Amino acid sequence: MPRLAGAPLEDFQQAAQAAMRAVSQDDALQVAFTTGTPKLSGSNAEIPAPTIGCDRFELDAIRGVGDEFALRRRYHDPAVHAACSPKAGMGHEMFRWIEEARVAAVGARDYAGVAKNLDVALESLCRQAAFDTITTETQAPLSIAVGFLVREALTGRALPPSAENVARQWRGWVDERAGQTIEALKAHIGEQAEFAHTCRQIFDDLGIEAEFDEPFSGDTEEQPEAASDADEGDLNLMPDTSDALEEESEEGEETETLAMEMADAEFSELQSDSDQAEAPPETPVDEFGRIRPDLNYHAYTDAFDETVRASELCPKDELARLRNLLDQQLLPLRAATAKLANRLQRRLLARQNRSWEFNLEEGLLDTHRLASIVTNPNTALAHKREKDSDFRDTLVCMLIDSSGSMRGRSIGIAAICADILGRTLERCSVKVEILGFTTSAWRGGRARELWIEQGKPNAPGRLNDLRHIIYKSAEEPWRRIKANLGLMMREELLKENIDGEALLWAHNRIATRPEQRKILLVISDGLPVDNSTLLANPSDYLVSHLKYAINSIEAHSPVELVAIGIGHDVTHHYSRAVTITDAEQLGGAIMEQLADLFMQQGRSRP
Repeated sequence: MPRLAGAPLEDFQQAAQAAMRAVSQDDALQVAFTTGTPKLSGSNAEIPAPTIGCDRFELDAIRGVGDEFALRRRYHDPAVHAACSPKAGMGHEMFRWIEEARVAAVGARDYAGVAKNLDVALESLCRQAAFDTITTETQAPLSIAVGFLVREALTGRALPPSAENVARQWRGWVDERAGQTIEALKAHIGEQAEFAHTCRQIFDDLGIEAEFDEPFSGDTEEQPEAASDADEGDLNLMPDTSDALEEESEEGEETETLAMEMADAEFSELQSDSDQAEAPPETPVDEFGRIRPDLNYHAYTDAFDETVRASELCPKDELARLRNLLDQQLLPLRAATAKLANRLQRRLLARQNRSWEFNLEEGLLDTHRLASIVTNPNTALAHKREKDSDFRDTLVCMLIDSSGSMRGRSIGIAAICADILGRTLERCSVKVEILGFTTSAWRGGRARELWIEQGKPNAPGRLNDLRHIIYKSAEEPWRRIKANLGLMMREELLKENIDGEALLWAHNRIATRPEQRKILLVISDGLPVDNSTLLANPSDYLVSHLKYAINSIEAHSPVELVAIGIGHDVTHHYSRAVTITDAEQLGGAIMEQLADLFMQQGRSRP
């Protein structure tokens, strides 16, 4: 196998850049070789740098990443994609993978060598996501499996082994419901808008609710207008491994009940509206400032939910090993994070420092006026007095999404930011609380098993076992909990996410605390996903509850809510939010958001 060293490495990079420009037909395409996440932004591409002594597989995988970006630059219109894509959730993720399959199919049709490189790149990507270890469909994400099946159909090429390991878990179920629609896509692989419009039928075939800006009429003759200001920005090649863990195939018929529920939605909504009209209005906040439960949301059982400290989920020696792993990731970012931390600390200390009032008739003698006092002892207004700054006692609570879709670089950067932020704020006498949320099991756990044992009653509510994690409480000093953040690096911890209940849990924890000012910072990479719940309830069940939690906090609570979305736009849910496309931007986003908040006076209770 060929190995690279010295000049051959430069030759490879020049050849790869020339090939990408040729395939993309963009002579202005700039290619950088980095160790970070591969991404494409306009005419700037970042692809992995080959390591010294690497083998043929690694070289072909790097070529495949470059070819994928080149094809995307040539055949993919971000504006059309943004206009036709579902807004969020599983449909949004599935649509992205299907579009990637279309681009790969066009490249495989036109370039045989590119087709081979794309296969190697896909195999490398799947190995990084541990798809080669999947043994049951409970571990195979449906949205990614559908994308792989579409790719297989459009290219006519067998999937690489690790991708096939995902696709085979769902092939029979998907072919039975959406096989004809996938075949129909072949006629439109060169027309992105037509292709995207036809894709909408796949969501109907699979019983997946997807929200579009333009309703789907079933008429593929009409093309949706492209959003002129839309831009996909950076591309993250790591798949979202939690947005698509679907119901077991033997229970797939449950999806058919969703259509019946939606058919009766109008009548049920009228009934609920009339019932609510008779009930007196009630504020969502109780006398202690906590948000009351949503009357339209409930859990089938909360007997298996748990709120646990990080130290209880992992042995001490394992926790120490994970903390060392986190410290190793922190080393390359030490200079950048130190600058951010120092900048935030300077701003905070500037707000906290005492100030002086001058030109007073009494108080301490102003030494700067000493000369005028000597020449004229009757000089007035020559004193000063120290005054306290208006910096209120503050608590910052970080709520970190610990779901499977955060696996990899995202959760690592989140842990690093929590580490830096916790130490910095503690030095500034600002209390910090660090929390996380996930579930105890994939696809329902014991709550779902109990529901099945009891005959699967209709509208069961939430069907999963919550796991809320306390990495650091507000009262604990940083030196005692430093090792706890290493738990985030434990991949088996990351499962599914039910954001609404986690948001209310974190809010109600800090709402009753004595600090004058409370800030809740949410870090997430998307909307709540728990397919056991979604297949047994209305498709917007979890999202509606998240909206209730956000609106209740923003409208009725003095707690200041800030959200940072990683790779997903959260600005249409949170009034104060920022979306980042690369996890490495997270540190700067957190520091800037907090710095801006501390410069403000804060909120009083509505």
